[in-house]
Amino acid sequence: MSDKMNNVRWFSMALKALIVLAENEGRCPSGKLAEKLESQSVYLRKILTHLVKAGIISAKEGRDGGYSLSKKTEDIKLSEVYEAISAETVVKDYFETEGKHCFSGTSQQSLCDLQREMETWILEGLQSKSLSDLIEQ
Repeated sequence: MSDKMNNVRWFSMALKALIVLAENEGRCPSGKLAEKLESQSVYLRKILTHLVKAGIISAKEGRDGGYSLSKKTEDIKLSEVYEAISAETVVKDYFETEGKHCFSGTSQQSLCDLQREMETWILEGLQSKSLSDLIEQ
């Protein structure tokens, strides 16, 4: 599977994990979270690490450890989740804009400009949504 497809899967999995955490009382261990999401713990922990670094969730190690939201659901903007995940996985890399292609410099620049414009659209759209918008009330 391509990296670009994996990036979309990371964002999707991050949102699903946040929904489970929002609906869970107290801390949720990664094993339990992975079970609910039908995912592998190792894969999920890679994603959760980015959410912890961004301050979206908190993590506690040990016997009573696990993950929990660091903020209220209405304060977690989906753009914040997107940016946390794209910190490593470059969700925004829709077009390969580098390399030796048959495109002229102008065409190459146009693709780069379009990529930046698409990133702006995505972030603007996600900024208007919060985690609470995804949770059944």
